[in-house]
Amino acid sequence: MEVEMAIINKKLAFEDIEPGNQYTDCTFTTSMQAVRVSDVTFHQCQFEQDNFGGSEWLDCRFVNVSFANKRFEGSTFYRDQFESCQLIGTEFQENNWKDCVISGSQVDYANFSSSKINRCRFDDASFKEVYFRYLKLVGGLKTSGCNFEGASFVGTKLKGVDLSQSEFGYLEVNPDDLKGLIINQFQAASLIGLLGVKIK
Repeated sequence: MEVEMAIINKKLAFEDIEPGNQYTDCTFTTSMQAVRVSDVTFHQCQFEQDNFGGSEWLDCRFVNVSFANKRFEGSTFYRDQFESCQLIGTEFQENNWKDCVISGSQVDYANFSSSKINRCRFDDASFKEVYFRYLKLVGGLKTSGCNFEGASFVGTKLKGVDLSQSEFGYLEVNPDDLKGLIINQFQAASLIGLLGVKIK
């Protein structure tokens, strides 16, 4: 992404955001219109708005940004990157994510239920007790160095999901949905009980 202009330490209206710009330490006021943002980098920015329902974010990069406990129901994220972000408790239900990366971020207690996730990657991030219920997964889901302890995948077909390079002690999942899930030998013991198998 080529940076057109670097804007630092400003308070701006959402409508002032322009494609190609990099915003650092900026604060954005609440938008009265539908949020549509593309080709922008946000670095250590603050967002006063709490509800981003129905928003659209294309080719954006978020670095050290907090969206903790904010609402994004029915939103679209294409080719976005979240780096070292706070996404704790964030509501991402019924979203459409494609070719996105979440890395080095805290995503605990977030809710992605009933979303479509297409060819996304999660690296070195914490997803403790996150709801991934009733997802439609396309093109698999690659993870590395993540913590999925207590995450719920109820109603989500896990074929093509690779958790082998991540960690969990317990997952909430239906046995019928495990087919095609990629795990390592140490993780197998925590899931085998779901199949009614006892290890002596």
